Amino acid sequence: MFTALLAAATATAQEDDGKRSLSPVVFFPPVPPIYGVPIDDRPERGARIYQGVRLLPPDGMADFVGEAFYPALSTRLFVPELPGTLESRLEAYRARRQQQVNALFDQLVTLHAATAEARERELRAFAVTQSPQLVALEMEAEGLRRDLVADGWRNRVDWNDGRRWKLGAITPRNPILEAEAEFQVVRAAVYYQDGLIVEQRGLLTELAHELRLAARKARGLPAAREESDALFFSPAMARLRLPADLASDAREKFGAYNRLKADLKRELRETVSVHDAAPAARRTAAFAALAERQWPHFGELERLADELRLLLGARLDVSPPPAPPWLPAGLIESIHSYNEDRDSYFGEMRLQLERAAEAVARPESADNEGDRLRRQQDFAARQAIARRVATTLFQEKHVLRYAELQRRYRAIREGLTVVAEKQIDPTTGRRLDADALLRRHGASMDEFATFGRETAIYANYRLAMLQPGLAPEQRRLLFGYALVALAQPLPYGEFMPRRTGSRPVPSS
Repeated sequence: MFTALLAAATATAQEDDGKRSLSPVVFFPPVPPIYGVPIDDRPERGARIYQGVRLLPPDGMADFVGEAFYPALSTRLFVPELPGTLESRLEAYRARRQQQVNALFDQLVTLHAATAEARERELRAFAVTQSPQLVALEMEAEGLRRDLVADGWRNRVDWNDGRRWKLGAITPRNPILEAEAEFQVVRAAVYYQDGLIVEQRGLLTELAHELRLAARKARGLPAAREESDALFFSPAMARLRLPADLASDAREKFGAYNRLKADLKRELRETVSVHDAAPAARRTAAFAALAERQWPHFGELERLADELRLLLGARLDVSPPPAPPWLPAGLIESIHSYNEDRDSYFGEMRLQLERAAEAVARPESADNEGDRLRRQQDFAARQAIARRVATTLFQEKHVLRYAELQRRYRAIREGLTVVAEKQIDPTTGRRLDADALLRRHGASMDEFATFGRETAIYANYRLAMLQPGLAPEQRRLLFGYALVALAQPLPYGEFMPRRTGSRPVPSS
């Protein structure tokens, strides 16, 4: 497979010799979604373009979204420059990984009809047999990560090589850049730092996501609403929402689990920060020493997770939701049509506003901070005026179109009122009104969508996270397989820190 991909990539590179000047470019894997949420089918940001080349992820990366060698492999496939020995090892690793996935699924299928107690007992017995093979597989993945980064000292693709800026030493001091820098350094440690054990890489991945949200917040970019109540669980990067009525003892146990995990993350974060400017060998020794101190605590963390699985499994049982309240088919079609036309109207208006704002001439650069601030404030004020003018012009041009939308809205409300008067809210026993009917119907349809996602695309994610009896290595194997199956869009590329850069370029 990789031979064909490399041949195609090489042909493209020969057509555009400028592509090699982009090196080093790196692609990081997508952030795993929260359990049960819809999968966004678009990358978060548009692709960067440099010298006419779009930094699109190389072919062949999707199978490795759960692997620590993903970024290093992406850099070598983008150039393309993947030695034949590493190509052969990757193919062999993927084949062995799939064999282990198949063996685990065979066991799960065999135990499908067994009682919960028998299934857990048999899975624990199977874990004793499979776990040593998975430990060896994870060691092979670590070897691939290390060799993809290094490949000899003359051809390294280490994110840290040549990075001039260091944590705590960015000048002038800027909280936005400092937050961005810490996120980038911790994220890079997940994939490039030697001396870590696999459990530590998992916690660093979670920490990097938390720091990414903090960096975005510092730039005025709030986190998505679903991030606020999602908790990291096990395996690393698996996230879920706790049931609202979860018993107090389960919440206390979750508190103990989160406190232990937070302590381990804090030690990792401090080690990354303290040793960021140290030579590579000293950093590796520091992380190896930390791994020696931390590894016993990961056993305790998994023991707490196993106890929580027994408490959560029944509470998060996937069962069909109650049917939504009845709406006539014609009324549903009218609502959908109205929503599409309304969204189209406001989407066009937003586009006109942004075009008007983009047309405002940008201020010229200034020598001192005061002049720069005044010019930026004046620029923002002129953009605001341009948006207001564009809003008025758009509304005047489409006054009849908006009036028709209002007419359709009133007709839908009248139809909902007639239908609602004949139905009772099962949760309150009261008659529904138009708002309650629409709200109940929308909530029920969301529940059906969630049910469909959890029983289909999230089935293996759920098994990895909640099935009692699995060993940590099996959970990581199954979770990685689940991430590949989710088929999230792969993030676009970014440049590694360059020798001439004195501060991080935001990529959060």
